[in-house]
Amino acid sequence: MKDVAAIDLPYIETNRSRHGKERFYFRVDGKRLCRLPDNPDSQEFSDKYWAARNGHEAAQTALEKENTVPIVAQPGTFHFLCVHYLGSQAYLKLDSTTQSKRRSIIDSMLLEPLGAEDKRLFAHMPIPALDVTNIEILRDRKKDTPFAADERLKILRQIFEVGKAAKPKPLVMHNTAKLVESFRVKTDGHATMRDDDIAQYVARHGTQSKAVLALTILMYTGVRVSDLALIGPQHRRGDVLTFRVFKGRNKNPTTLQVPVHPILDAVLKLHPVTDLSYMVTEYGRPFSIKGLGNRVSDWFTQAGLPHLTAHSVRKGLATNMAENEATDLMLEGMFGWKDAKASKIYTRNARRARLARQAVSKIDWGESGNILPHPEGGVVSQTATPEKKIGKIK
Repeated sequence: MKDVAAIDLPYIETNRSRHGKERFYFRVDGKRLCRLPDNPDSQEFSDKYWAARNGHEAAQTALEKENTVPIVAQPGTFHFLCVHYLGSQAYLKLDSTTQSKRRSIIDSMLLEPLGAEDKRLFAHMPIPALDVTNIEILRDRKKDTPFAADERLKILRQIFEVGKAAKPKPLVMHNTAKLVESFRVKTDGHATMRDDDIAQYVARHGTQSKAVLALTILMYTGVRVSDLALIGPQHRRGDVLTFRVFKGRNKNPTTLQVPVHPILDAVLKLHPVTDLSYMVTEYGRPFSIKGLGNRVSDWFTQAGLPHLTAHSVRKGLATNMAENEATDLMLEGMFGWKDAKASKIYTRNARRARLARQAVSKIDWGESGNILPHPEGGVVSQTATPEKKIGKIK
């Protein structure tokens, strides 16, 4: 039989042996940590009790410190390496939005426990211990979302790179994060919007809807959703929209001048201007960038096109222009690209498609092609006279 000792001290457990002798234990969270002397009134009992209690509380304090990220980073730790990065020019020159996202990802890594049983945080890990295995652990904690996993790895590589360049003495000698492979799920990125998608979208929402207003602006300007949320009548002078692109506005500012297409002009006239932005909520207030991005995605989903996003329209426009023989310079002027890398993706694909069509017209298998079905019907016999045989594929 177990009972609580009649002593006004926590963590004491008492029970009686089968011979009726009372025994005392120091017990915390259901675990007996040590046996205490049999006489609770003795100095020996008091000394043993307080030694056990002070040891337990010191261990708890140490554990709590290991489970929190201190305000001041301890030199030589992963936390210290991250703080050094956050104060570097590599980080400070980033756009404020990018800084915020990156800081959030770094904070989440610092707060990661070492394991299911070991609740100590990665923040306290000594820099030399942050080897390939531990970096893989940080990456794999996000394996269900490969893009997020690769984003962690990308930031870790930058943190190590800045640590290598630290003055007067490098914080790390090697960029260990570069030894870890990213998931790099190979995709073509965002889906590309096509003509039949446009028809389906407009049929669902109606030509005078706010959803179609958003689509039309995207279709005839090629802007990102971050610019769609901001563009308004104040950017229009005559038949030209002039605006600074939101992305890279601090690091690499770009100003675009996009002529207003007649179809865009006609759609804009259907929607009275009530604010500094063309796109406003049901309450007449401008959308936030994130809010508008979510709303556009909802409109695509409602139209049965859940695979499409605002960026799908941008890709569709670039593809459409390239297929209609727009040059690299035209695409760069339209989309604000700084070099030909992006534009060549589209012009190269369009040129490849045109060349493929031309190449098919050159196929000639000679007499072998005459025994196959012909679009005009029938299969030509090998015994047919030359003038009755079907010629090569045109």
